[in-house]
Amino acid sequence: MLKLGYFHGNFSGSETFIYDLVKSLSIDNDINLTYISSSKTVTADFDLNCIHAGYGSQYDNNKIALWIYRIGQVLGGRGSYFELNFRKKNVKYILNRTNIPKLDVGYVEYATAGVLLMDYFCEKKIPFIIHVHGFDVTCSLNDKTYTKQLNILFEKVKYIITPSNHVKRVLVTLGCESDKIIVIYPITSLPVVKNNLWEERLNNQQMVTFLGRLTPKKNPLALLHAFQIVSKNCPDAKFTIIGDGPLKNDVISRIKKLNLEDKVILTGAINRIEAFEYLKKTWVYAQHSVTSTSGDQEGFPVSLVEAAAHSLPLVSTIHSGITENVIHNETGYLVQEYDYESMAERIIYLLKNPEIAQKIGENGRTHILNLCATNNRTEKIKDLMFKCANLHY
Repeated sequence: MLKLGYFHGNFSGSETFIYDLVKSLSIDNDINLTYISSSKTVTADFDLNCIHAGYGSQYDNNKIALWIYRIGQVLGGRGSYFELNFRKKNVKYILNRTNIPKLDVGYVEYATAGVLLMDYFCEKKIPFIIHVHGFDVTCSLNDKTYTKQLNILFEKVKYIITPSNHVKRVLVTLGCESDKIIVIYPITSLPVVKNNLWEERLNNQQMVTFLGRLTPKKNPLALLHAFQIVSKNCPDAKFTIIGDGPLKNDVISRIKKLNLEDKVILTGAINRIEAFEYLKKTWVYAQHSVTSTSGDQEGFPVSLVEAAAHSLPLVSTIHSGITENVIHNETGYLVQEYDYESMAERIIYLLKNPEIAQKIGENGRTHILNLCATNNRTEKIKDLMFKCANLHY
């Protein structure tokens, strides 16, 4: 049996791909999973062997790190260097005094955490895998100290899992060996839906939906400008935004400015089951992902996959791993980032031609079921873990 240490914090509502993977691995008879949490609390609706290490707070409960950071800034702006190196030592200190069982392999979510943990793994001679996602290999690179540490991580890590070929190419250009990088799409399970969804949709009001956090890289404001154009051409259409996030107040203000108060439905953050009920009634799924001003990018947006699984035509942007999900003119349409006018044109076309929307949506479901077949992700990651530990099952 593989003794696996899974290193992460608490489960975020937007990280369903992590929650699903942990749940799948925790019930696998070939794996003894210990979840080592950087948070002091973990909420799960399944049995989970969890150790609350509490190493993930900004200064790991140690104010010395904060003062070193400030002194470094005064001495020449090297605060990031002093802070990161102190945190690495402090994380190793905390873990060495935590009752963690002997591990065959470590599995870490996000390269930012991998940089903090790599010295611990090397000291304990534990081979480890890092799963990168998006911000940890995009906007995080603005920190030059982190970028240098990332290249050390590339040498020490056994494998790096990426959510798309786009992210793999980013890692290669950063200096990682291509053979170490494994592309596995972040979908552990797909929703089971009825085959006659479109019969029900056509009996409902036209609806466009977006599902995701309200963040700059998902650019809900561009979606609102697109829908303003849509509403002038399809006055009965509604736009549902499912999610919450730092741009919530901006979204509310923009809705008022664009006079869309009676056209837009804001649900806030809701669970997947509730969100899927909206997708069942939706005619077009729209997501305007962009590279944010900080450099943050998507990896492989799960919401687009879930929408495709509901036989929805997708209208999105030419951005990161989205081009590996949406096949232009076959499973949806892709426009340039920030081109909300072209996005509006595509949405209007689909709303006015429901038979084409249905055909494209059904093409998308077939495509995504083949691309992200159920259990493929868990099995691929499981195989990689045993290979990393040089074990067989």
